[in-house]
Amino acid sequence: MKIVGYLIALVASVALVACAPAPPPSEKEPLTTGLENGSFAANLNGFDIHYEVHGQGPVLMVVPQSWGLSLEGLRALYEPLEDDLRMVYFDPRGMGESSPIVEDDDMGMAAVRADFQALREHLGLDSINAIGWSNGAINLILLAAESPSTIDNAIFVHGAASFTQEDAAEMMAQYPELMEKYAQFMQDVQNPELTDDERTAMMRSLWIDEWFPMATGDPENAAAMFERLFGEAEFNWLHADHANRENPSFDFRDRLPLITAHSLVIAGAHDTMTPEKVRELADGIADSKFVIFPLSGHFAQAEETEAFRAVVLDFLGVE
Repeated sequence: MKIVGYLIALVASVALVACAPAPPPSEKEPLTTGLENGSFAANLNGFDIHYEVHGQGPVLMVVPQSWGLSLEGLRALYEPLEDDLRMVYFDPRGMGESSPIVEDDDMGMAAVRADFQALREHLGLDSINAIGWSNGAINLILLAAESPSTIDNAIFVHGAASFTQEDAAEMMAQYPELMEKYAQFMQDVQNPELTDDERTAMMRSLWIDEWFPMATGDPENAAAMFERLFGEAEFNWLHADHANRENPSFDFRDRLPLITAHSLVIAGAHDTMTPEKVRELADGIADSKFVIFPLSGHFAQAEETEAFRAVVLDFLGVE
């Protein structure tokens, strides 16, 4: 059985200045872009990519998930940081308000990295602070290793440098009931009579009702938290299926020595990805700090919000 390599759960172009008076900007097509707060679109790598800027202070760009989550979900996780940081979020190709995909590779991790870098350049930033959660943290490893000069500070939240077949076997042994439900789900979604929207609805139910709660420090009381975090967010089965096929397992430990960014690696004591597993990410980066959140699973941003905020701001030197 393939597991989404911990990818499931763990899992406006710049307007030209004209001499003639310009019409007033609309909400969907603003005439100015940049780092002012708001919702924008930029043509990046041939796609109209929807992005939003919220908050004040030093800029922190969010690496989104390749498995199909719109920016509303990530903003819900990071919104407490907006009092002190200017957060930049974007919808991957085929998600939210960004352009539809053209080919399968548009749903992959490389496409997310390409659009992240294109957006950074669009915003006029030579280098950036970046944060990634789960699959986004895994992609941040590749981003920081491929283009080290463009990442000043990197924050890896509940990510890992590797997830091998041995790791998958250990997870199946530790969570047999959850793995059985996942196996049944993977069998059920193969029904050719299902639409992709129906498959997405089935996936959303599995993750929010079963998988995500198991990856918290308090599964019995997680329902309200996940409704708040992901109730307005868009999920997408096609992206998740592509992630499953792209990286059923991975090992990026050899990329870690290439990362020069000052790095913060965050683990949750109750995560299905154990702190010991996450620690190898910190151990492989020369300039890194490793922090375990004792009450959290895979969602320290929401499970220990004030502690998470304090650790991130301290790491970035924001008072």
